[in-house]
Amino acid sequence: MDYICVPCDGKLYFKIILVQFMSELQTKRIENISGQPPTLWQYATHTHQGAEWVELGENLIGIVESGRKRIRYAQSEYTVESGELFLLVPGKHYVENLPASDGPYKETCLRFDNRQMADALSTLVSLYGMEIRHSRSGRPDPTLAHVHVKVWPEMQLFFDSLAPYLDTDYLNQHKELLRLKLAEFAYMVITHKEYGLQHKLLQCIDRLSDPFESIIRNSIFENLTIEELAVRTNKSLTSFKNDFQRVFGETPHRWIIKQRLLHARLLVVSTNKAISQIGYECRFDNISHFIKLFKREFGMTPLSMRQEQRQ
Repeated sequence: MDYICVPCDGKLYFKIILVQFMSELQTKRIENISGQPPTLWQYATHTHQGAEWVELGENLIGIVESGRKRIRYAQSEYTVESGELFLLVPGKHYVENLPASDGPYKETCLRFDNRQMADALSTLVSLYGMEIRHSRSGRPDPTLAHVHVKVWPEMQLFFDSLAPYLDTDYLNQHKELLRLKLAEFAYMVITHKEYGLQHKLLQCIDRLSDPFESIIRNSIFENLTIEELAVRTNKSLTSFKNDFQRVFGETPHRWIIKQRLLHARLLVVSTNKAISQIGYECRFDNISHFIKLFKREFGMTPLSMRQEQRQ
């Protein structure tokens, strides 16, 4: 049996159920029966379901307990091994969960929004006098929407302490306890000097005042001009371009095209949709140009990639 939270018949359940296989690409939204996303859950599967496009509305931390998780980008991929911790920021992610050779893929995950982490960090500063600042070392690649590290013993103890709350809605109902648990998590990160993780946590505060990154990631498939994107983020055109380069490490046009091609690649290998339909869905109006861009990015045409994947 596989464990997952999926939408079913218009109602949303958070319980152990059989995985529903769909031929069409699906965006996973994990929610409980009250309509509120669960704060804490465990997911396991014996089935390799291939790469999936997953949308997160909030930050997600998790430990891979068995198997491996692959996180893919347009031109690179990263593997989170068993015994490693990962953090994914809000947005769309291209991931693949691979079961172990002798057992399932299994992970335990905790979600939190930017406000909750900001409150947790505030608790460490105001109640415990901790000094927290952006470190100059260990900064993660700004073009990546995740970070992952080897789990250290104290962090493993933190996740072990969450076990009693699995399969309950307790953390959802008791926000102060959640705040303390997130403060404990942040404390573990800061004292262990995991600067990549620390940088991502401190970015939660930045995003509260400037939701720039979230706005951009949610606009990938809209046909907006650079000027319109600048207006949407309440920035001048020059400021928008500078901030975009700072956050994503590329020009707006190049980065957005890459994200669309990445999504197109997922549809090519995981669905039976016509190549032209995939091109149109990913906002490429000229299919010949789409195929040319696809080959330049991935080294082969969409049809060749599909055939290679299915041999």
